[in-house]
Amino acid sequence: MRDERLELLLAISRRTLGIKHFELTGKQTADCHLVSVEDVGRALESAYDAGLIVGRRVGRAECMEES
Repeated sequence: MRDERLELLLAISRRTLGIKHFELTGKQTADCHLVSVEDVGRALESAYDAGLIVGRRVGRAECMEES
């Protein structure tokens, strides 16, 4: 089974960078992907935001367990 974090990063890369998968094919034309700096910034921002959301959920769940 694939890691949920990897699935989230792949979804972000698909949406913002046009990257469909992370597996290498051994072909430079398929393994290299040219993206704009703006798109890289969007992808990083999306990953950061996702991390904040997951962190809040984990924090809330821990607080609920302590109550």
